[in-house]
Amino acid sequence: MKAKLIFILCCLVFLPGCDLFQKQKPEDAIAKVNAHILYKKDLANVIPKNLSEEDSLIFTRSFINEWAMDKIILDKAKFNLPIKKQERYQDMVEKYKSELFKKAYMDAMIQKQIDSLVDSTAIKNYYETNKDMFKINEYLLKIRYLYIKNDLKNFSKIKESFNRFNLNDQDFLISEQLKFDKVKLNDSVWVKSLNVFKDLSNLDSEQHQKILSPNRYLEFKDSIGSYFIYVKDVLKPNSMAPESYIKPTIEQILISKKKQSLKKSLEKQILQDAIKNNTYEIFE
Repeated sequence: MKAKLIFILCCLVFLPGCDLFQKQKPEDAIAKVNAHILYKKDLANVIPKNLSEEDSLIFTRSFINEWAMDKIILDKAKFNLPIKKQERYQDMVEKYKSELFKKAYMDAMIQKQIDSLVDSTAIKNYYETNKDMFKINEYLLKIRYLYIKNDLKNFSKIKESFNRFNLNDQDFLISEQLKFDKVKLNDSVWVKSLNVFKDLSNLDSEQHQKILSPNRYLEFKDSIGSYFIYVKDVLKPNSMAPESYIKPTIEQILISKKKQSLKKSLEKQILQDAIKNNTYEIFE
């Protein structure tokens, strides 16, 4: 990489019309725009690896030109913009910089102290208190399904096991699932109907509609394979979201509340420490 960079820089020296290098240039400088200087180390950090020498030269020339254009426009902006506007922009920059530093520090302090585990009782209490917040806007399903080729070995046994679905059947289906084109065997978890329809995209809208009825076994065949579907339960739009389904959302809400509370506590402690250590004082 170092040898390639040296080659590129040597080529740049002899480019027609190139006046990037002057006799009195700063050490290791590549280009200069007024008081702005671009150094070799700056270029070395941005050149992509595995480029040919020709591509590296093209990239380097383009990068230097973009850097120069950026600095030229910046200097012209500073020269032409009113001082008051520049001062306002500078205040905005300093405020943004200050906010970034403070946020990074507070986030690190909070992360050290916060417990990311949320008590199940707290989740349940929040759910019971705020049920109206958690109404669903689409169908939720508890469903299992699979799609297999019609000529698959053990076709009949797979179908029988899917329908009966006792513990032995479940173990058998899990052991065979790599042979299935599509499979979802966990029917104890609520899933979005749209995700199911997306996975079963070869079925038409009428077949999709049939899936939206609970406690229903469905079988669809095409020229290649067969779908076996069992819909265990269905929740319609505007129903209350089940606690198990909404649990991850509640966890994030409660963790966020913990962070806000801890932030206020830390800010108070930081202020008290500053007063105690005489690094902060108010003059009468």
